[in-house]
Amino acid sequence: MTCDNCGRKATQINDLYQLCSRCYTVEYSTINISGKNMKVKDALKLQLEKMELGRKEGESIADWCGRCRVWATNSKYWKKEMEGKA
Repeated sequence: MTCDNCGRKATQINDLYQLCSRCYTVEYSTINISGKNMKVKDALKLQLEKMELGRKEGESIADWCGRCRVWATNSKYWKKEMEGKA
């Protein structure tokens, strides 16, 4: 079975829809942050903006991804994760 929206392999199937994991998440998944329910996509956007990693006006997706990659590889979390893996 394929996703009703994009044609990928459907993972969420019932009488109303057949959706892949990505389309299901975009449509139905929510997260509660400080007592407020919001869509996962909106929560991610909000968090990226708080970290000053939101996509800037006129910025290409490739440049945005590159900026996020630089931030991530310079973060203390990345460095801690990579300790002992070299």
